[in-house]
Amino acid sequence: MSGGKAAPSEVVLRSDILYLGDIRVSDSADSLNLRSGRRIKDLLQPVVFWFLKNAPSWLAVAPLQIVSVLAMALYWLPGNPLRLACTYVSQLALPHGFRHRPWQLYRRFLGNIVTASRGYRSLLRGGPEAVVDRIELRDEDQRKMDEALDAYGGAIVACPHNPGSAFASLRMNQTIPMIAVMKNSATVRRTRLALEAFERMQVRLLMVRSGNPFELSRAMFTALKDRLAIAATVDNIDTTPGAVNARIFGIEIGFAPWAAKIAAKKKVPIVPSYYRSRGDEIVADFGEPLVTSDLQQALQHYVSFFEQKILEDPASWAYLADRKWRRALRHAAQAMNGNS
Repeated sequence: MSGGKAAPSEVVLRSDILYLGDIRVSDSADSLNLRSGRRIKDLLQPVVFWFLKNAPSWLAVAPLQIVSVLAMALYWLPGNPLRLACTYVSQLALPHGFRHRPWQLYRRFLGNIVTASRGYRSLLRGGPEAVVDRIELRDEDQRKMDEALDAYGGAIVACPHNPGSAFASLRMNQTIPMIAVMKNSATVRRTRLALEAFERMQVRLLMVRSGNPFELSRAMFTALKDRLAIAATVDNIDTTPGAVNARIFGIEIGFAPWAAKIAAKKKVPIVPSYYRSRGDEIVADFGEPLVTSDLQQALQHYVSFFEQKILEDPASWAYLADRKWRRALRHAAQAMNGNS
């Protein structure tokens, strides 16, 4: 990976793993705001990354372990957002036959983050061979992807945000020709760190935050012509005018429809996926491929799969800690309790 100045506020990052060869990145205004969550990430992530890459094994995950211990101590703090999210999702899971105790979800969620960091440490120091055996891709799911690519020449793999999803792309990439679509960070520093991690995994990336939308669309169309699977996280809540609503947890939520649009336009299957944290292992779980020209049907297909898997295993969903999703879970729990 290399970098060169394109303008005083913009940097061009180049890497062999970037599908387009390079990406232009600049620091967003929010990254300079000390009260911004992005600013906190910008300060914390390089520290965590340095420890994982350089510190001795007993010290490597210390920053995240310290944060985890503090978070555990603050479980009963009034208004603790993660505890509330765990409470809401446990309520939503009950009618579906899943009994989760909020305290256990809270503890497992934090544990999954620390465990994932240990995996990144192994990756940064030992390369893909050091972690690939921790990732389980079932023969049935491999067959689904092989058949989809053979029949249609490409596929869209719809992913939610899971602590283990990046590792899963490492394992998938060894047997499924693919590129990962990733929204790069709001800062140059964190984008560099993400690139370094994916370089170690040897997974090709299409970064989208700063890219020209037409250029990115053309790149994805080309990837599909090349018999590639395009893996992208698509569980962000979207409140823009272009959002498409889908039903999840009993309420309507808006999502960005770009992945479903591309699948519909190119007539390739859209395949939902979920990535469970199971101790030191990551287990990939793929839903059924769907080929449809109906945008609403395509989007609802993977959103319904996400709902099912989240209710089964909420602690493996990174967005339990997302502010927008916490509000949505609260709304859904209130609506359910009001109707019960």
